[in-house]
Amino acid sequence: MEGRRRPIGYIIVAVVAVILIGWLTYRYMGKRQLIRALGSRDLAVRTPAAKQLLEMEKLSDALPAQAIIVRSKTAEALGEIGTDDALTVLGEILNDQEEAPRRWARRALVKQGMRAMPVLLSALSASGGTRDEAITAIKQIGPQTADEIRFLLSNRGSYAGAAKALAQLGPGGVAPLIRGCYTVDGDLREQALNNLGLQRVEAAVEAALYNLGTDKNNKKGPALKALGFIGDRRAVPAIIPFLKDADNREAAVTSLGLLRDARAVEPILPTLTVTVKRYRNAAILALRRIGSPAFPALVRELRSSDLLMREGASAALIGSDSPAVNGPLMAALKDADPDVRSSSARGLGWEGNVAAVPALVGALSDSSWIVVDSAVAALGSIGLPAIDPLLAVLRNPSGGLTVDYQIARGLAAMGRQAVPRLTAALSDPSPNLQKWSAVALGEIGDPRAVEGLKRLANTAGPDIRWVAQEQLRRLAGMTGS
Repeated sequence: MEGRRRPIGYIIVAVVAVILIGWLTYRYMGKRQLIRALGSRDLAVRTPAAKQLLEMEKLSDALPAQAIIVRSKTAEALGEIGTDDALTVLGEILNDQEEAPRRWARRALVKQGMRAMPVLLSALSASGGTRDEAITAIKQIGPQTADEIRFLLSNRGSYAGAAKALAQLGPGGVAPLIRGCYTVDGDLREQALNNLGLQRVEAAVEAALYNLGTDKNNKKGPALKALGFIGDRRAVPAIIPFLKDADNREAAVTSLGLLRDARAVEPILPTLTVTVKRYRNAAILALRRIGSPAFPALVRELRSSDLLMREGASAALIGSDSPAVNGPLMAALKDADPDVRSSSARGLGWEGNVAAVPALVGALSDSSWIVVDSAVAALGSIGLPAIDPLLAVLRNPSGGLTVDYQIARGLAAMGRQAVPRLTAALSDPSPNLQKWSAVALGEIGDPRAVEGLKRLANTAGPDIRWVAQEQLRRLAGMTGS
């Protein structure tokens, strides 16, 4: 009897096992079909598939292994579903490593409006693209989000993202940030000031000035830069004294450059002798931004006995774009210091400044390669108006092989706009002009020069023919033909 029961028991176990395996297989195949459906182009196919996977509690586990486009399309489908579970998964997609799924998750969350705020508030403590998408979503949902975000200013993990979001929400978001400028928490003040400055919130000027107070432990940089970004020139007198503060002078000079106020010129100039390279660069940039109001003082300092001052003044005149400074800069091309000469050459290189061409051609013979390179670049920046004077020098050479080569580099620096004139110069009677025009065309690498170079290679003497053939080989290498 006992022996007969055993086979029956085995059969029952086997049947149960087969049923269980079949059921699991069915579930697995069904899950695979639903996951495949997530990649459909048809939103009407994707949405029910995502909904079923949510109900099966399989969507979160399955998504990370899917392609970027599937994760993106799933986010769109979840936006159609809009349940609490769907919002939770959208929060996970918002943390995706790739930009596209994050972007689609953000769009889906915006569609949910204020219901999406718990997910977005949580994302403000993240970094990089996740936080940026959350901030964009909050801005798109609207100013009504400010009341919920402001509480995160007291949260150490989220206050940076919260401050950035609040600054973009108009008056409702700005008010909590301005209050944050008066707190005892230095980090919160910094975040508030940075974001108010970046958004150029004029109402924050008073708070920024308050932060320039006498508190020795207070970092002034955020307040100084905020005043520069906001652009209220009434702050200039309050900022100038910080040029003497080694800890805050870089922020101060950056702010003064952004404000572009002539009153800052004379206070900035003495600081050009500071040997800290980063500060010097910031001061030079500030003077460039101030522009023409700074020119008379900078021209004066080109004759200073202090080398650092001359170097700083000449560098600050780069980009001056004014005929009024041509004469002083040309004179500075004879300075004993190569850096001054180099900056002066670059300062002469603005579009259409033909008057500077003879002086720059003279600088091509300089003993310092940095001066020569600056002169070449300047000739290129002057552009087409400089072509005829330069071709005239090549037509009647007197500076020697080195100068001719550097002129060809200057012509090449003008780029493709110079090709028609240089191609025409290949037919000039002057062999020297033909040769260096060919070299310049080879440097530019424009296929339009090929026919002219072929003609020159067929008609010129041996030396010029060799040059033309070399440029043709160079062009062939560039174009792959």
